[in-house]
Amino acid sequence: MNVTGYRPDELKDLIVSLGGKKYSAKQIWNWIYRKSVNDFSLMSDIPAGLREKLKENTGFEKINISGIYESLDGSVKLLLELSDNNSVECVIIPETNRLTLCVSSQAGCRYGCKFCATGKLGFIRNLTASEIVSQILIASDYAQKRITNVVYMGMGEPFDNYDEVIRSADIISDDSGLAVGKRKITISTFGHIDGVKRYIDDDIRYKLAVSLHNPFDRERSSIMPGNKKYGISELFEVLKLYTKKSNRKVVFEYVLIKGFNDTERHAKELIRLLEKLPSKLNLIKYHHLPDENDNNALSEEDTLAFLSRFRRVNFPAVFRKSRGEDIRAACGQLAADHFSERI
Repeated sequence: MNVTGYRPDELKDLIVSLGGKKYSAKQIWNWIYRKSVNDFSLMSDIPAGLREKLKENTGFEKINISGIYESLDGSVKLLLELSDNNSVECVIIPETNRLTLCVSSQAGCRYGCKFCATGKLGFIRNLTASEIVSQILIASDYAQKRITNVVYMGMGEPFDNYDEVIRSADIISDDSGLAVGKRKITISTFGHIDGVKRYIDDDIRYKLAVSLHNPFDRERSSIMPGNKKYGISELFEVLKLYTKKSNRKVVFEYVLIKGFNDTERHAKELIRLLEKLPSKLNLIKYHHLPDENDNNALSEEDTLAFLSRFRRVNFPAVFRKSRGEDIRAACGQLAADHFSERI
């Protein structure tokens, strides 16, 4: 396992197993996550013998930036080439008081959502925790600023790679390193019930987001095949347990698709479902997919009309501003090098 895949206690155990002192683990952690050093030979306060043993037993991810795409809105998409020549993308989203990074958890995705470019690739492989953490390190180094918020909303279904995703979140949230606050880490799922149940059982306290996109099973299954296994009714029963145990709300993501999920009937059912538990609703613009001539986006007038249906509900509902659409970095557009060269 590469060194950025170790939790702090695990790194300490590794150092001791190599004959080093426990305090060296803290020094190495500081070199990596506070000083952005990814070469053991440059860690001058680590004994030379230990540095050599570290080189023999672990290392750093060999990930290269193979493409940089800058949006007019200030967002930046990084195309990253992994050590096995597969590629993923992450997106840097600057805001007034924070710098958010949208990270990928898989190369490709097995769930095939119809509005998602990643889903059209099929499943390639899971990323390791080290590869996920490396996205934060690379993006922070590129931006020359500290990443303050991380959202697992890039390529892949995070709960389909549960162990590595949670491991990576534990590493980046450690106070002695990158120190991304637990309340500033969001893990997004299409509704992977087995993963959510495990999340509850493990008492994980990162924020949870669910991509809903339609409140009716038959319609949702037509664009999200995973709904055939993980239906809405069972999903909401599990989410009730989550909110009760965690005392946190669930953020629901809802891509507005013209003529499909934007009617009064849909709004009424959304309200009925979301008022059952502590919720927040993020309405999202439909984003054009590469190589497709679609006309699925709502006009601004129709979007505001749909949003107005949620004025008197007991949960917040907002229309989330799109970022990076001009560089195919917005919701549903990430497809790695399969389409990026055409931007």
